[in-house]
Amino acid sequence: MSKFSKPYQPGAILHEVIVGAFRASGTSFEAWCKKSGIHPSTARTATYGQSGGTQGRALLKRIITAAGEEMVSAGYSKRMIAEVSHLSEATDDAKASS
Repeated sequence: MSKFSKPYQPGAILHEVIVGAFRASGTSFEAWCKKSGIHPSTARTATYGQSGGTQGRALLKRIITAAGEEMVSAGYSKRMIAEVSHLSEATDDAKASS
């Protein structure tokens, strides 16, 4: 399996970004699953990293490609930067209250 240009950590953030990318392109995660003959729960296990074997990673790549790798990459980067900012703020608040 080829590697993505950016690494993705499967989980809630990646799943939400993928769902958003499908919506932005005028479709939905569930519609893509139906069209592709994949049960939505199977696809979710791939996006959440619960099926990290060869087939799960291949399905995740297929999902990201269908959602638009550039859109997913941009959305994922933006979300991760926001999460780092929230974590940094929480750490600063914890230090200040000590």
